[in-house]
Amino acid sequence: MSLSAFNDYIRLEKRFSPHTLNAYRKDLDHFAAYCKSHYQLTNLAQVEYPIIREWIVHLSSTGLKSQSINRKCSALKSYFLFLQKIGEIDQSPMQFHRQLKTTPKLVVPLTEKEFRAVIEMYDHSHFEGARDALILELLYTTGMRRAELLSLTLDAIDRNNRQLQVVGKRNKTRIIPLLPKVISQMDGYLAHRNQIEKAKGSKWLFVNRKGKELNPSHIYKCVTAYLSKVSTKEKVSPHVLRHTFATHLLNRGADINSIKEILGHKSLSSTQIYAKVQLPKMKQDYLTAHPRA
Repeated sequence: MSLSAFNDYIRLEKRFSPHTLNAYRKDLDHFAAYCKSHYQLTNLAQVEYPIIREWIVHLSSTGLKSQSINRKCSALKSYFLFLQKIGEIDQSPMQFHRQLKTTPKLVVPLTEKEFRAVIEMYDHSHFEGARDALILELLYTTGMRRAELLSLTLDAIDRNNRQLQVVGKRNKTRIIPLLPKVISQMDGYLAHRNQIEKAKGSKWLFVNRKGKELNPSHIYKCVTAYLSKVSTKEKVSPHVLRHTFATHLLNRGADINSIKEILGHKSLSSTQIYAKVQLPKMKQDYLTAHPRA
């Protein structure tokens, strides 16, 4: 069965995000190439689990982390379930596969002081400066994912109700409130954007001077350029701002269920991960406030 049929399935029926589609395509192409070069096997419907196990060992030997290997295995699992669904195979070779053990990563968020230092670096006097400042501000004040930020269109902005329509994973939409300061900052950026002739015909909120939508690497470079100047933390990426958003709200008493809805989490357990970073603060509050301390 052609991989293109599976790609159509996860794009049209499962409604996977463009980022996931691209990752799955690369993972499956890599596995197909491995099967062809090591086993002269071109029909993936004939794959048995020992081949998959050897592939996993091969990936591990290259130094690939368990988390990345598990992601690749998820692509395989979805593909073989698809083959089973359409009757190409009777049983998935991944049926009894267990994920590799991984060490949970605790992302350390920025402090409020650190992000205030980021704000002081904003330069709204020109197009690129206003655009990059708004990128950082939206990531921090809404907690949206990088892919969600890139998919924002001009029509997604609702100034009257001070809110933004975001398209999340599997094309699920949600409404995120906007702070008045962010709307003002957005208007400033759009004023610069409207002066660029090539950008006027684009539906995307964030574009370059050629009117083209930004790519993920630009967002990453933008965020790391600012955050690395105010923080010595090992990891400074767009996802750190998502953690920072949730942590700062939790620290100031926001309800975790409200944070869950804004972040677009399916289950509360996903949001509770962000509560773990509060442990040092909770310990300090406990030692300071308890009568027996």
